Amino acid sequence: MIRKLTAADRKDVIAMETGIEDDYVIRIFPKLIEQHDMLGYFEGPTLVGIAGMTIYEGEIAVLGRLRTHSNYRGRGIASALMNELKEEAFHSLNLNWACYATEENNIPGNRMARHLQMNLEAIVVSSRISPGTVEGTLDTQPYRSDYSRESKKKYLEEYSVNEDLDFFPHSIYYPLPYVPNLTDGYLDSIEMFQNHSGSFIIMKEEKGATYLHVKVWNERTLHSKELWQIVNAEAEKEARSIWIDLPTEQAKWLEAHSHQTIWHLYGKKKELVK
Repeated sequence: MIRKLTAADRKDVIAMETGIEDDYVIRIFPKLIEQHDMLGYFEGPTLVGIAGMTIYEGEIAVLGRLRTHSNYRGRGIASALMNELKEEAFHSLNLNWACYATEENNIPGNRMARHLQMNLEAIVVSSRISPGTVEGTLDTQPYRSDYSRESKKKYLEEYSVNEDLDFFPHSIYYPLPYVPNLTDGYLDSIEMFQNHSGSFIIMKEEKGATYLHVKVWNERTLHSKELWQIVNAEAEKEARSIWIDLPTEQAKWLEAHSHQTIWHLYGKKKELVK
């Protein structure tokens, strides 16, 4: 049986043997069931699997927080939970996209895409960098940064269409298949920098650690000395780690200067659902 989890299920989530030490899902479980959709798979009274869904910008459901009891793996529990969430996203919530990201070496996570009838949208390399580690190689003009909410919105929408971006690094751990109709709150949380050769965006995020999330759109900007002066100074102010999500080829330059993880982003558009 699959049903939505409630606060009363926390003891069963804690008791479920997953092999994950210090699982953040347990730590923030009350917040998860209050703000997000969390499902549980029960065999009789025993909780044997959980999964959740986070909605971004009212358009995109990101599936995840998948956990299966160690003794019940290989029985289709994970696929059943994720399919239930996908169907809810499209039919109950009327969202445009459902997607999820899994690490490249997560074999079960990558196989699941077939069961969910999802396509590989992008391969994303996430680089975590200590402030001051990267200095850049190209001299570029100073960046202007006094952009209004409307200017940021227009730029992102137009750039995503013109450049046919593989993914949009909406937030840390959550790349999206495209640039959605961003809310005012999100636009206010980002700061855009632009000069004659390109642009980049910075955003402060708290994900267990404090990060400065940098969104870069082309290689010339990525190599800009001026970009790294701005980013390093901003990160050092609050002792933040720098996080950048890039396509595989662009990320190679940062490989020697960062800790990298490779993610596969899978997704399905609502209009393709039969």
